[in-house]
Amino acid sequence: MGDLVSLTAKLEARRGCIRATPAVDHYERGLALEAADQPEAAMAAYRRALAGRPDLADALNNLGRLHHDHTQLGDAESLYRLAICAAASSGGVALYWFNLGVVLEDTGRNAEAVGCYERAIELDATLADAHFNLSRQLEQVGRRGDDELVMRRAVRHLKRYRDLVRSTGNG
Repeated sequence: MGDLVSLTAKLEARRGCIRATPAVDHYERGLALEAADQPEAAMAAYRRALAGRPDLADALNNLGRLHHDHTQLGDAESLYRLAICAAASSGGVALYWFNLGVVLEDTGRNAEAVGCYERAIELDATLADAHFNLSRQLEQVGRRGDDELVMRRAVRHLKRYRDLVRSTGNG
């Protein structure tokens, strides 16, 4: 009986409390702030979302992209990697791998970037920008090593990029 009285007292004390904003609401606020060209406020909203849900992969990715835009490449890389880990149970998200590839390329780690672009394409073969970036990286490798096979791969990915852009009407 004492436990029931104790529980009732605790519930009474919480009755007037205001519930916290759900993490997803903070995430959506971050999206709106980004659309309104308020990146600093968006970053704060994504951080609030992650405080409530550290596994919210889209918030990790978007926060990483904003850090990337501010040339905070180490922070961006860490956040992209966390997004990839958070999404691993669902099979992965191509965009997260693509973003990681871009930041790795920006830090001069081109071989790692190639692997990320390839993984992005494995997850979504219609991700045109991944084909384009991969073709550029392969072209550089092929030219340095005078490797015809690598150059052919580069051309195949560039052709796939062109086909995808045309099919979506963006080219």
